[in-house]
Amino acid sequence: MDNIIDARVCPPIEAFVNDRTWADLQGTLRGVRERGWTVPPSMAAPSMDAYLSDCAAAGVRQAGLAARVPNDLWGGQGNDPVFAAVEDRPEFFHACGAVDAFDPDPEVTIARLRARGARGIVVEPGLAGTPVHLDDPVVDPVYDACQSAGLPLLLMGGGETGPDLSYSDPLRHERVAIRFPRLDIIYVHGGWPFVQEALGVAFRRRNVWMMPDVYFPGLPGEHDYLLAMRTYLQDRFLFASNYPYCPLPEIVDRYHGFGLPDDVLGKVLHDNAARVFGLEPRVV
Repeated sequence: MDNIIDARVCPPIEAFVNDRTWADLQGTLRGVRERGWTVPPSMAAPSMDAYLSDCAAAGVRQAGLAARVPNDLWGGQGNDPVFAAVEDRPEFFHACGAVDAFDPDPEVTIARLRARGARGIVVEPGLAGTPVHLDDPVVDPVYDACQSAGLPLLLMGGGETGPDLSYSDPLRHERVAIRFPRLDIIYVHGGWPFVQEALGVAFRRRNVWMMPDVYFPGLPGEHDYLLAMRTYLQDRFLFASNYPYCPLPEIVDRYHGFGLPDDVLGKVLHDNAARVFGLEPRVV
């Protein structure tokens, strides 16, 4: 397949190069190796030309840039450099704008991001200056504004999403999904390591989309994500490399090696992202 949408990437552009991902490149690459991937030359000596060459080789034709509110753990450069990258390459990148969990006027903030072309809204309560769990009612005004705007919510829940593993508890994701049933919630990091519980949330709540990105494939829980992808989640599972944490085209080869039916593979690698982000449908 050569029309893949990579739903979440962090290429070496102004929006990310000063963040922990690239500033601590050796730490990032160590994590790549620990998860069983091969570090390609393009990641060891990063450049946009090398990244785009990898995308071409893998069949990736569009990619999502998720902005990040500045935080002490990962960095974050705000929205402007992400939207600037989209302006430079509108045929390739789309943007998801970041909103602070404590934003005093989220309706105005989200309306402005939508006017700039945001395809989704990123909220990371566990990385806030004062971390809060994602189901804390203090964040509800942001979720409500996102629901009213009709934009999908990229809600981090898994991995290093807060000070401890309680910030990855899938029950908290479900509570948000219950309170905002018209809000499409993209489950960033897929609840890992609580994989079965997170998949249970997506089974019960049809407004939850699964995007385990860096935590799939190659880690415990892989077979559970894959089984859900084959069955009830085939219309709500998003491919994301979270580049550079998973190398291209190696991760694409892994997806092709799962033995998925062609229609399911097409949904996961393109159609689901096109639908939830309002992108161009695939020409079959």
